[in-house]
Amino acid sequence: GISTYYWMFPSEAGVRLNNLLASLEGELAQAKKAKTQLDCDLATKQALLCESDDRGSLLENLKRLEEEDAGLEAQLAKFADCDPDVYRQMKKGLASSKDSANRWVENLWNLQSWMKKKYPGHDKDMKLLFKQHGVADDLDTIP
Repeated sequence: GISTYYWMFPSEAGVRLNNLLASLEGELAQAKKAKTQLDCDLATKQALLCESDDRGSLLENLKRLEEEDAGLEAQLAKFADCDPDVYRQMKKGLASSKDSANRWVENLWNLQSWMKKKYPGHDKDMKLLFKQHGVADDLDTIP
């Protein structure tokens, strides 16, 4: 059969390896340069963050303020029901909730009607079934 062999001159492979080596050495040099820069930045930052009484008092003040903020957020959450935006959202959902409830009531009526036609003479059993599942006798749609 026909065979395809991949080959190249030995000098081409050497050139590719040399190019790869050169690019990797360049990347290594850039990484070393970045590391020295980061080490220098770290040393300057650590020198600026020396522990002092002023820094300690500021950290304590920050902790106290964060705790106070958490307490205020908890108090604000208690009054979320009085928020006008929440009230508007609830009012928007009211119409769709009312329509959904009425649709389910009508579905129950349709089920009762179908069961009466399908199983005549079992009215007591049907009433008992609906009562066991929490459907009241005076169930009506929401106006």
